[in-house]
Amino acid sequence: MRILHTIPGRNWGGMEHRTIEQVRWLTTHDHAVWLAAPADGEPFARAQKMGLPVIAFDFDRPWRLSTLLALRDIVKQHRIEVIDTHVTRDAKAAMGCLDLCAVVRSRHVNQPLKPSAIRRLQWRQGADHIITVAQCTRDHLIEIGLADPQRSTAIGGWADEKFFDLPDPVSTRAEVRAEWGVGADEYVIVCVGMIRPDKGQDHLIAALGLLKQQGLTPKLVIVGAATAEAVEYESGLTDQARQLGIDGQIVFTGYRDDVARMMIAGDLVVIPSLTEAQPRVAVQAFATARPVVASAVGGVPEIVVDGKTGWLVPAADRPALAAAIAKVMNDPQGAAAMANGARTLAETSMRFDHRMAETLATYETAMTRAKTRLLPPFRGLPA
Repeated sequence: MRILHTIPGRNWGGMEHRTIEQVRWLTTHDHAVWLAAPADGEPFARAQKMGLPVIAFDFDRPWRLSTLLALRDIVKQHRIEVIDTHVTRDAKAAMGCLDLCAVVRSRHVNQPLKPSAIRRLQWRQGADHIITVAQCTRDHLIEIGLADPQRSTAIGGWADEKFFDLPDPVSTRAEVRAEWGVGADEYVIVCVGMIRPDKGQDHLIAALGLLKQQGLTPKLVIVGAATAEAVEYESGLTDQARQLGIDGQIVFTGYRDDVARMMIAGDLVVIPSLTEAQPRVAVQAFATARPVVASAVGGVPEIVVDGKTGWLVPAADRPALAAAIAKVMNDPQGAAAMANGARTLAETSMRFDHRMAETLATYETAMTRAKTRLLPPFRGLPA
């Protein structure tokens, strides 16, 4: 299959990471795939460093004729069969290629959209198929008329094989803990994600303060970097911890590529987000057999089922978050049993290969639909 993935932004986050992982997987599985992204952005630089096929492309003015023609040239030159777009700007530009190939529109966030005639046209007529990373997102798009039930699919998160089979986890755990300055017997909470207000790290730090009042003093390792817009929020987290007298319990690692190692070194993964589609962090925690406490928002309850694969708490409810963490800490055997059950679930349905098989099947569906609406010759769609 000949596939073009598009990223219009320059920052680095979960969507960009997911997309580039897909490009890497497709490349290693004998598909012809390219990533089009701004040359001055982090996604382009990272993909290029990984040796992935990248095309410098500026999506800032998607409706400009020069943008549309340039994207059409790429489709023709590389005989693209499917464009998978990931944000609004690239989705708009890809509409100019509907006579050349199939177009898939992927949605990675769970923020509600307001329906309008123009938006309905762009979503329903501007793409052959829609992929959402959570079922709740798909349901919302269908409810407001932006998605057709027959032309939309929810494909959840995955964990790479390194999360399932990390070599020598015992020594890895010891090495990482030494790096953090954490003792072998200390209880460690790991929180993975971009540092920004919607990820809720401030609520987790507040919960840590409440736990201290109960005589529980776990270490907290925050894995992630602040976005450019959240620098003040990040500094505020440090001030908050100092005011609560728990700054000695917290380690900030910054951005890390070795999240599997971070999780193996921890005892509990907490996802305190205020909004989420379906966090891959939860699936990654499942794969490493780490118990999960998470906010009951968006698509989180689709995989973190309270009392079965983890513990759910209301978003921004600091006492509830502290209580859930305390429950896990005080019942290590029960937590381990639940984590092992979640790992079994991840092994059967949340591996990377499984999710990519679903994605490729969706691309095939989009191509079939595209063939019915295009007149030959199809530049990117062989008969």
